[in-house]
Amino acid sequence: MSNPTFTSAWFVAHEAERRAKKATQRLDPPPAKFDLLFNLSASKDEAKLNKTERAYLAHLRSLSPLWIGIQNITVKIADDCRLTPDFCFVGADKQLTLVDVKGFQREDALIKMKVAARLFPMFRFVIVTKQAGGWLVKDVGP
Repeated sequence: MSNPTFTSAWFVAHEAERRAKKATQRLDPPPAKFDLLFNLSASKDEAKLNKTERAYLAHLRSLSPLWIGIQNITVKIADDCRLTPDFCFVGADKQLTLVDVKGFQREDALIKMKVAARLFPMFRFVIVTKQAGGWLVKDVGP
C-alpha cells in the first residue's frame, strides 16, 4: 500500500469535505447539567418532593417564572444553622424569591425564615400553605 501524498490541494479538499460533513450533522442535545441549570426538564430533585411541594411546583410553573430552582440554594443563618428553601424562583420583576412550602408550620421554621430575611434583605422570603381555593402566600419580613 502506498502512502498518500499530502499536498496543499489535498488538504484544502479534505478540510472542505470535513466542514461540509460537520455542517450536515445534527446538533447533540445539551448535556444533563445544562437541563438542570436552566430547568428545561424534570430534575432528580423533584423525586424528593412531597405531594404538597409537587402541587406547588406545578402551580409555580404555570406562572412562567424566568427560572425555578428546587432545593438548590442554602443560606447560612448562624454557626451550624442553615436554611434550604423548597423553591427559589426569579419572576418577571427579576427578584429572587425563596419559597418554603408548609403543610403545617412549626415555630422554628418561621424563626429561621425571619432571621434569613433579616440577614439577606436583597431576597424575598415567602412561606406558602395550601388552602381549599389555592395557595396562601405569606411574605416573611425581618
